[in-house]
This record gives sequence, structure tokens and C-alpha cells, in this order.
Amino acid sequence: MDYYFHPSPRPSSLELLSDEQLLNIYELAVEAKASPDFIEIITNILSGRKLIPSDHLDT
Repeated sequence: MDYYFHPSPRPSSLELLSDEQLLNIYELAVEAKASPDFIEIITNILSGRKLIPSDHLDT
């Protein structure tokens, strides 16, 4: 089944988290080998906040 994600104009729950909370979730997601899509969403938010370099987005 093909699908396309259409981003909402409202912020996601992840975007409402503090930097520290989001970094903790990222670390746990990587450790737990969460889906690459979920990790990509988190890394995009982290990159947008300039918490990780954009070249780190190799997940």
C-alpha cells in the first residue's frame, strides 16, 4: 500500500517537547532500533533546532 505523509500545519507532539526530552527520546529510539521513519522524524526536528548537524541525518 503506497501512501504519502502530508505534514500538518500544527506542531506535532514531538515538536512541543523540550530539547532535552527530544534528545532523550532520540537516544532511546536508536537504542531500541525503532523504525527508521520515526528516527528520521526526530532527527529532522533536532536538525531544525540545530541540535545535531544536518550531515548526521544518515539513518
